[in-house]
Amino acid sequence: MIDLATSLRRWGRLGLGLFTLALVTTGCDAFIDQDQSDSAPSSPTIAGYVQEVPALSALEGAVAEADLVETLDTGGPFTVFAPTNDAFSPAIDPSLNRQVTGEVIQHHVVDGVSEEDTLRTLANNENTLSPQARENLSFQIVDEDDQGADTLKVNRAIVANPDAGAENGVVHVVDRLLADAVDRATLTPRFTIFARLVKEAGLANALRDPGADEGRTIFAPTNEALLEEFDDNGSGEIEVAEIPSGAADVLQYHVLDSVFLAADVPTSETPVPTLEGSDVTVVRSGDDVTVNPNGEGASVTTPNVEVDNGVIHGIDTVLTP
Repeated sequence: MIDLATSLRRWGRLGLGLFTLALVTTGCDAFIDQDQSDSAPSSPTIAGYVQEVPALSALEGAVAEADLVETLDTGGPFTVFAPTNDAFSPAIDPSLNRQVTGEVIQHHVVDGVSEEDTLRTLANNENTLSPQARENLSFQIVDEDDQGADTLKVNRAIVANPDAGAENGVVHVVDRLLADAVDRATLTPRFTIFARLVKEAGLANALRDPGADEGRTIFAPTNEALLEEFDDNGSGEIEVAEIPSGAADVLQYHVLDSVFLAADVPTSETPVPTLEGSDVTVVRSGDDVTVNPNGEGASVTTPNVEVDNGVIHGIDTVLTP
């Protein structure tokens, strides 16, 4: 078995410099660059900024669903890390769980004003910031050939457009949704059954944890795959009686204690240990990734859903240890 921990976390970074360049030519800077020649220019509130920038419309909807518009309009001062619309792919449904939606949004909000220079100082000193919900936010300055020198990151997200001034704080536009694997699955329609089973099996903390190797890779069966496997009576739901006694082991068999994205999967069959204790085998052919090709033959249908503690790959078949 080869060691995937180092070589398999580098994919997905090519072109992020181009992303930043594209972003500053779209809605964000278009709003920032509006005519400020009035005799009494004013900055929008954070809520106003989110509402006015087209590239942040998905965030706007989530803020409204979480009933946080007034807070971001009248409260503060705040530092807000604002994910672009592309960061919400695959799309979440904030109405699935308004409490979790609120906590995810608050995970992007820090009390007080921390501009880019402050964030870079935090990164250089390996310090963190405490958001209003969930775990602390960490910062890094990346200096790699494929990512551009001095790229600032918060958790796994690139700060693509920093220091947008607001009346009640500052907004930093980022290219990833800041959410752990459990929260992301809870709000993503195709993964809701997986999220429910994880919670009912008492595994939520394990799937939120970064693990021993800087994150998890989670092969999350889609709702359709889980219904095919466990919905014996065809009700369209997995009832308590249909959940197997070894569900915790089955779920942990879908979780790896290392991070890799689809393009990093080797083109030869490679065993990788799972949290359950036994190995899954992964292999890539072109852009197609298969898990356990000689067993279930699960295909990765939704690759590279990056989360705070790693990555989720949606698969079309339940894996069995």
